[in-house]
Amino acid sequence: MYDVIIIGGGAAGYGCALTLASVENTQEWAKNKKYLMIDNGKSDILNASFFNLAGVPFGIGGDELYKNMQTQLSNFKSCETKNDTVVKLEKNGENFTVTTENKTLEAEIVVIATGMHKFEIESTLTNTIIHNDVMKPGKIALENNNNKIGTNLYVAGLASGAKTMFAIANGEGAKVACEIFKLWTGKSAVAHDVIKDKKI
Repeated sequence: MYDVIIIGGGAAGYGCALTLASVENTQEWAKNKKYLMIDNGKSDILNASFFNLAGVPFGIGGDELYKNMQTQLSNFKSCETKNDTVVKLEKNGENFTVTTENKTLEAEIVVIATGMHKFEIESTLTNTIIHNDVMKPGKIALENNNNKIGTNLYVAGLASGAKTMFAIANGEGAKVACEIFKLWTGKSAVAHDVIKDKKI
């Protein structure tokens, strides 16, 4: 059983996973939480180069950026990654059952970050709509209210209807992680970085 399963390993998926995992040793309520990001390795990031992304080398290739994110996430013990494809999402009482091509998993919370090209996960929990905020026709999003599809079910990044920029999708993933923190703590909570052992 996982506390959170993130479906999708692109900008939004990594934004969510890194934010969740980054408080594993700084917040008492986050200790012993278990996260899983399911990544099929087909993110659009891999085919891009980035020239306007703050804090990374100018013109960095998507494959290098992707490896950097993998390395970052590997520093945190609370989050696993699996190279797999989700085929079905169901509600099982208070929890969710996530079925991949290789196994069945359980989670209390699910975040969908599958992009805007298509949604092929069998589920009665989501509704596909037209993505109206991109220049390319025929793109999709999942019906949501401020990134929330239903109780403990979230969508982040392009699948939520966000614009097609890495920074926006990445920030959406972090935003959803902070909403999950709020769910757990009952108050606004963020994952501040730390300088010289002092929170900023």
